[in-house]
Amino acid sequence: MKNNKPILTCKTLTQLKNEYGVSVETLKKMLRKVPDLKVDNRDIREFSPKEVEKIYRHLGVAGDFFEE
Repeated sequence: MKNNKPILTCKTLTQLKNEYGVSVETLKKMLRKVPDLKVDNRDIREFSPKEVEKIYRHLGVAGDFFEE
């Protein structure tokens, strides 16, 4: 069986919005609901692999699934 676990790397808002197929503003609204994730007034543009993992756990992986 193929391992479908996503690769966790740094990702920008643009990369994430393309994965989920939504606009940047819609994605920001979705991300504001993720616990312990700073969305607004960030010092850096990319989300760390740990933050991407939180996003995937909360929103699910677009077009795939997350294995525990």
